[in-house]
Amino acid sequence: ASLVTHHASRITPDATLVFNDARKFGRVWLTANPEDVLGNLGPEPLDLSFTPQAFYERLRKRHRQLKPLLLDQSFIAGLGNIYTDEALHAARLHPLSPSNSVTPQQAEGLWRAVRAVLEEGIRSNGASIDWVYRGGEFQDHFRVYGREGQPCPVCGTGIERLTVGQRGTHFCPNCQPLEGD
Repeated sequence: ASLVTHHASRITPDATLVFNDARKFGRVWLTANPEDVLGNLGPEPLDLSFTPQAFYERLRKRHRQLKPLLLDQSFIAGLGNIYTDEALHAARLHPLSPSNSVTPQQAEGLWRAVRAVLEEGIRSNGASIDWVYRGGEFQDHFRVYGREGQPCPVCGTGIERLTVGQRGTHFCPNCQPLEGD
């Protein structure tokens, strides 16, 4: 993939601020008040104030499938498709499970999984290629994302893929059964 430059601004004679966005998910705002942009974001999952209990309360107030809810940046900030699939697998929760059916124990497991997956991604420099400096390595540690048909590293069952909220979703049907199915 090549760089896709959407905007470049000369900051000084020797420096240019460039916005590259190969996947076209990014946005840039110029605002006098950051709350105009950041005010709609949900809690930062690695912040110390984001507790398992707070997460559980947020989950049970919603009546949505887990996968699209976790991708909703107004529910929780910073989770993308890859990290959501990996966290749901680590927590052994099906992507279609209703958020309001999650038990306090499951919520704490998912809270721990979200944090662990994000921390591993950070340590690995992410999963996307940084074309300027270095490539990320998190893709070398995927357990379910992009592994359709391959064996689950936990139980050996083939990883399945479905579309949830217009996003490719990867999961293990054995480790992540849909309750009541």
